[in-house]
Amino acid sequence: MFIIKSRYKKHLQRIEKQSPIVAFSEEDLFTKGTLAKADELNTFNKHLGLDIKETYATSYKVIKDYMAVNVIMFTDNYLACGGHRFVYLLVPRPNQNYEIIEKENIVQWSEDYWKREDPDNKRNWCYFDEDINDLYGYIREKFNKHSRVKM
Repeated sequence: MFIIKSRYKKHLQRIEKQSPIVAFSEEDLFTKGTLAKADELNTFNKHLGLDIKETYATSYKVIKDYMAVNVIMFTDNYLACGGHRFVYLLVPRPNQNYEIIEKENIVQWSEDYWKREDPDNKRNWCYFDEDINDLYGYIREKFNKHSRVKM
């Protein structure tokens, strides 16, 4: 690990505390618009924001790239392989609270997607991943929108 100057490290820690969090669960844990305490994050099966402890670089650009790649890979893996039913996007608020600004039921998202895209149910199954890719892109877009570190 590189030695990071104290001022820069504090700057990265501030960014980490302001980073949105993508979270997944098998259960319906929270509703959109509610607040979750920081210690309630362990109720999610898994969550990810910016983690400074795993960042081995001293370049701010590398930190941004690292953050973007982590969110993309994490979201892709959990949507495709995790067996989770709900995806959330949380943004930090004062007093160690996180506001749930996005919540999607993956099954409902998929049903709504195909009703809109293929109302006659004549889909070509070679495109069966389109709904998940759409949700994956939507979460990435919302993460970027609410991130203080624009990707």
